[in-house]
Amino acid sequence: MSADTQFHVHHDAPEVVGRRERLGVRLLIVADGAFLFGMIFTFFYLKNLNNGGGWLPPDRKHMFSVASAWVGALPLVIAFISHKMGQRNLKAIGNFSIITFISLIVGLVYQLNQMGSMHFIDSETHSFQGAYASAWVLMAGANTFHYIIGSFVALGLVIRARRASVDPTLEKWRIRIAASWFTWIAVSGVICALVLSLAK
Repeated sequence: MSADTQFHVHHDAPEVVGRRERLGVRLLIVADGAFLFGMIFTFFYLKNLNNGGGWLPPDRKHMFSVASAWVGALPLVIAFISHKMGQRNLKAIGNFSIITFISLIVGLVYQLNQMGSMHFIDSETHSFQGAYASAWVLMAGANTFHYIIGSFVALGLVIRARRASVDPTLEKWRIRIAASWFTWIAVSGVICALVLSLAK
């Protein structure tokens, strides 16, 4: 098997495949960003509207703490930093990708645990108490989506780092593309944490 056919699973050159995949991820980020800013607009609209005093739950003790929002965003930031360090030392990208993967799984478990123990569901009607609750669930769902997609991306990097038959040119493209996604989800997580900090 020649060096040209050893790595190529696509008919196109690695640069062409890389550009195509980069475009796909950029479009995903743009769409996700539009959704995020739609959530933020809805959050502040409902907060300022406060129709019938229904923004916050009757008992504010049922709200999640500000610290919990930042704890939920922290693994996204750690994943971003870990991947950036791997980018600077490609020989260790596999090890850094493991750290990225673990941090995202920890964040996913934390976020799912939060969603499974929400304080603001009325025990009688089984509905959310206050518009804040609905806005929180929407943002927690967005974070969960980011954790799931990010975990698959990180796992893919771990697997490919241990394979000998990976096209090095295409892999460099994919590492850069993954960096775009990890950067975005870290920024998104911080924005969500900041917005939730302004709930009261």
